Amino acid sequence: MATIIGKVLRVLPLKEVRPRPKAERTATERTATERTAEQVSGGETKKIVDLIISDEFDYRKVSFWEEYAELVARGKIKTGDVLKIENAWILSSEKQAAEKRANVGRFTRVTKISREIDALSRADYLRQNLTVLAVARPEKRGRVCVAGVTENGEWVRPQDVYEADTQNFKNLCVSKVYLDAWRGRRARKEDRFFVCGEGVGRELSEDEKRAFLEQNLDDSVDAVFKSGKQGERRSLGLIKPRILRVHEEVAKSGKRGKAEGREKEGRGKSGKGKKERVKSHEQYLRFNFKDGSGRTYRGWSCRCDDFYKAWNDLKQKHRWTYGWRMLWRLRRSETYLVIGLTFSDYGVERLEYGAYPMIVGVHSIKNQK
Repeated sequence: MATIIGKVLRVLPLKEVRPRPKAERTATERTATERTAEQVSGGETKKIVDLIISDEFDYRKVSFWEEYAELVARGKIKTGDVLKIENAWILSSEKQAAEKRANVGRFTRVTKISREIDALSRADYLRQNLTVLAVARPEKRGRVCVAGVTENGEWVRPQDVYEADTQNFKNLCVSKVYLDAWRGRRARKEDRFFVCGEGVGRELSEDEKRAFLEQNLDDSVDAVFKSGKQGERRSLGLIKPRILRVHEEVAKSGKRGKAEGREKEGRGKSGKGKKERVKSHEQYLRFNFKDGSGRTYRGWSCRCDDFYKAWNDLKQKHRWTYGWRMLWRLRRSETYLVIGLTFSDYGVERLEYGAYPMIVGVHSIKNQK
């Protein structure tokens, strides 16, 4: 048992956890949360909310279970509160110790206290100035892929970033963030745990943007994903290709889309049965391009949130010519693509880069010519 005093920096989304049946995984495959859930619940589904709580020197990821999770969900405990947590319990596993994880459960006492804490003011090892190059569309459970380059020239991809955290990131702006080692499963070279941020700092000038992009430019896709030894290769990079085509694809979202896409019987005001088609789909944008090596790539999915907004804005204004107009806009500018790889354990063989490639950032700078 331990006593923790700290300021709430972030509140992660509420989730429900139930350990997978033992027949479906081995002990080494269990997540830290699953192992804790087994001890807390005996295998039943439980509610959990993770809070990032810190003092001046360090932070902890504190999991609030059941009734305490409900308190957080109702706003009784929120960002900015200073808490005293007595009898917090910590599993003895090396993984949980490395993740700085603690748990608030049945026998824990949580109280708000009046105390000034300058959170992480002495945690210099966590502090980074990050120039953001990608803020992608929200994914499953509201997670957002963010990528950028630190002041030391290192590519990083903050993990556990959610929609509420995107206020800390804006493309081609410098953000002060606090990052730690990422100890989750399927770790890629650039992955870091996002502790918290202090909002968007200054935006680069047009000249600074061009200089920064050129400074971090890679020669080709292969120069990003195939350079170096196996296990040390990057999963993020920046290329300056010739854009051949951009097109929109509307795809059904799996089994649910197929089920909802079928015609269903309904009744109108007249009481007569009528057929109605329920649509369920997601919008995808795809690029065809030729990189610096002369190789052509087709059908790469784009996840850049800013580009989707620009595309949909153009679509509303120019219903019949928006695709052509966007291609012309990209070609008349100097266009840079931030490219990345998904996680690499899908079990799909013969993937060229060991994972699926995609575009996570699109930057167009006015041509100086």
